[in-house]
Amino acid sequence: MAEPLATKELITALNAATPVGWNASNVAKPSLIEATGTGFDNAADPIRFDLNRGDVLVSRAGSPAFEEAPIGNWNYANKTYNVEVELYTRVDRQRLYDLMGEVRRFCHDRMHGFSAFQRIQFRNFMEQTQEQANLWTGIINVQFVNQSVVLET
Repeated sequence: MAEPLATKELITALNAATPVGWNASNVAKPSLIEATGTGFDNAADPIRFDLNRGDVLVSRAGSPAFEEAPIGNWNYANKTYNVEVELYTRVDRQRLYDLMGEVRRFCHDRMHGFSAFQRIQFRNFMEQTQEQANLWTGIINVQFVNQSVVLET
């Protein structure tokens, strides 16, 4: 059985139709990008986007990307997949917080709505202060969790 990819699951779910995915009536849907890290070096394969065309949401593996905590006699484990969601906007600080609020709403609304994961959890939001003018960014940490999963033997 293939290991689920949390970053891909998140982007796919956010792209779904309104009651399930992004609700554009709350805040305009940004461009959704999954950072795949296809190059051997981040500098060799940078993510490029144009904020003049609209807001951007980038989903990438967190640090650590995957954690496994064995339970009892090591036949079962709790598995946690960490995802960092980067938000970028040129509109204003309020838009940044509105984007964060929509991701938080999505996580709470779809808490148990993924087939490959038992639960999605909104963990925290860190606003990034930049020295550039008219650019607001932040990072949301999201966890996908599977508990008491049988370990492969």
